Amino acid sequence: MRIGFDANVLTKEKSAGAYYVSQLVRALVAFNPRLEIFLFSADKVCVDYDHDVHFPQVKRVTLDLPREARKAWPAKYIPGLLKEYKIDVFHFPYQDGTPLYRPGCPTVVTVMGMGDWIMSGSFAGWWEKRRYQLGHLAWSRLATRTIALSETTKKDLMRLCRVSPDTIAVTLPGAGSGDLFSLTNQEADAVIERYGLLGKDFVVNASGLSDRRHNINFVLEGFAQYLRESKSDVKLVVTGSVNYEGAHARAMRKMEILGIKDKVILTGFIPDKVFYAFLRNARAAIVSSMYSGISFAMTESFAAGVPVIASGSGAFAEIAGEAAIMIDPYDVQGLTAALQRLLENQVEHDLYVEKGVTRVKEFSWEGTARQTLDVYTSLVK
Repeated sequence: MRIGFDANVLTKEKSAGAYYVSQLVRALVAFNPRLEIFLFSADKVCVDYDHDVHFPQVKRVTLDLPREARKAWPAKYIPGLLKEYKIDVFHFPYQDGTPLYRPGCPTVVTVMGMGDWIMSGSFAGWWEKRRYQLGHLAWSRLATRTIALSETTKKDLMRLCRVSPDTIAVTLPGAGSGDLFSLTNQEADAVIERYGLLGKDFVVNASGLSDRRHNINFVLEGFAQYLRESKSDVKLVVTGSVNYEGAHARAMRKMEILGIKDKVILTGFIPDKVFYAFLRNARAAIVSSMYSGISFAMTESFAAGVPVIASGSGAFAEIAGEAAIMIDPYDVQGLTAALQRLLENQVEHDLYVEKGVTRVKEFSWEGTARQTLDVYTSLVK
């Protein structure tokens, strides 16, 4: 069977879509070595994902288009490539702004989540939100099958896009990203030392600043209140993109107002191995989004043995079960209290580490690959 991916997401900096595609490809090859997988993209695959897709069964078809020509990706190029390489099933993770076109073969679209549809304030204006909604509506109808990464997203698709449940498959994503978890203690310590955190307590927030839904002001306020009440020397590390419509400047002003500028480290975009080095050394992880259909940050924290504080909205409760401290994403005092529980009570801390390690055993990329392959097989006659 020949599976084609729109792999353009792998040519850009870290994102949930890129992580999903890279780990799924890796798992598919391991699960069924007879598969032929073709990665179609307008540019070269980013070095951060190279090790996940570097297999004989994986063929990269890179057009290396000039910047202006990339605007026509994928509508102008994908249908021809699928025909040329005799692809049996085409798969891509839906992204906002993907133009509607007919791939010409059975098509699987993965929807990561619909938080931007549900939450207000995610778009600059009415037309941007409407375009986002129309894109979801169109692709959910054009796709032969739709994959949702949680039951929450499946319900959102059914409710908002009127998609038949018979055409939606739920494939929970895995956790524990292969050789990234084989970092030695020395390698991890070297990363932490570069940020001046070796031997110090810190908390990780992996949401970044690039989206209002990520709720960074809430995190900063809850952390600042914790510092005032505890007099602790703990620091907050915020990973993820910061260069987005003045997000960095706004966060810096907020930190200055709260008096915690010297207690917060904004890393910006960092490679996966650096991120996992932070996770391995963190005392806790905060998953702060106000609504999301999935949380790789949560499951990877579980896999790394880090206790999690999570917003009790969207799919977070579904993913966490009883393994995380769930809080109201508007309750600053609730976040402060959760930090106190994990940072000042070793019994509580260890309990949630154990719960997370147990919970994450239910998430495997092999299981994701098996379920996804079942979807492919159902479309090939």
